[in-house]
Amino acid sequence: MDPRPETDPQPRATSAVVVTAESKHRSRSLQPTVLRRVGGVTLLDRTVKVLCEAGVTRIVVVAGYRSEDVAATIHSHGLPVELVVNPDWQQGTSTSVLAGLQQVDDDRCLVVMGDHVFEADDVRRLMAAPGRNVLAVDRDPQRQVGGLGGVPPVRVRTAADGRLLELAADLKEYAAVDAGLSSVHVADVLAATADAPAMPWAAVRRRMLDHGFEMTTCDFTGLWAAVDTPDGVRALERVMWHRYGPKPTDQIIARTVNRRISGPLTRQLLRTGLSPQLATLLAFATTLLASGLIAVGDRWAMAAGGLGVLLGSALDGVDGELARVSGRASRRGAALDTLLDRYADLAVVVGLVIGAGHTETAWAWGFAAGCGCLLISYIHAVGRDTDVRLLFRREVRLLIFALAAISGLPLWGLAVVAVAANLDTARGVVLLLRAMHT
Repeated sequence: MDPRPETDPQPRATSAVVVTAESKHRSRSLQPTVLRRVGGVTLLDRTVKVLCEAGVTRIVVVAGYRSEDVAATIHSHGLPVELVVNPDWQQGTSTSVLAGLQQVDDDRCLVVMGDHVFEADDVRRLMAAPGRNVLAVDRDPQRQVGGLGGVPPVRVRTAADGRLLELAADLKEYAAVDAGLSSVHVADVLAATADAPAMPWAAVRRRMLDHGFEMTTCDFTGLWAAVDTPDGVRALERVMWHRYGPKPTDQIIARTVNRRISGPLTRQLLRTGLSPQLATLLAFATTLLASGLIAVGDRWAMAAGGLGVLLGSALDGVDGELARVSGRASRRGAALDTLLDRYADLAVVVGLVIGAGHTETAWAWGFAAGCGCLLISYIHAVGRDTDVRLLFRREVRLLIFALAAISGLPLWGLAVVAVAANLDTARGVVLLLRAMHT
């Protein structure tokens, strides 16, 4: 069969075959690799979510080893996929790929190795890449993500124009490595394997090259990895936290204090599957308890409460980190976090007021500090689509409150926050009005 000319327009791949069947060297595992938790969720959940985000409309999951476990997970998690069980999975990955492609009606289809982690932006680029058959590759030799702690990825040699020339695990000279995803013309795969025995997926693509079918490459620039071993999972989660955990808007307190506490906690909690919403409630409860200790007014209780406020501030970053690393971020979770943060802020203010003797002066400063805390949050919410960012962020305010409680000077903490927060609010109003006018 002759390949279609390179100039012919190619349909966009909107279907995907996800191969979850184990290769022979992993078949003794007690759990399918695709059900291994990475970043708090199974690889299967993560793969399906990323593919859906990228615009894939139909996903066929091909299971082999312990297919009943895969089926149970699909059912219990409500995953929008079609399941195909391949009884010949031990004969080679090609049997699972073919079992999935036979269910697809489209001319083009994504073939995804289920033991890989990748990002939606890269998948979108692969789906839109020109070419009849396209292999996702990573050309950066300095990246240490792919193949973490396990089997090295297949090496790829390409021409200057991106055409695939050769791929094998033992290539001496190569320009990139296989990232585990391909966009293929279904007829080409079927033709290349029509008279061939079962084989690994890499061998199928080599046969496609030998048959003269056009194969090009698409560069993956985001995070991707092949998850082969438990040690690789731990290393990958560290990489994922560094990529997704901190936010670009983090200021110096968040970077140097809070993230140093929240990071290790998040990486440990990822292994438990703790939901981001539960982490939000945990941070809120910690801050409430700390506020109660401050309100006692006793020197040591107030100091303990101040330390609790610091801990609650750090824990407030855990829920967001869990959500971003696990891919479970949602507007509902963000709204819950924002609302509870406001209640927690006011609880700390009231705790300091009572700890300071709940005098008229303390209540006056407390009212001003509470207004500043709420208004700064409101300005950020109103100016969400602008570049207006205030300086007196929540972690700064809580740090001042905590230091005031630890040092036994609650009134001073209220006064400093009241003055600084309201000045920052006035500045923010001016910037916001200018931005909206523009």
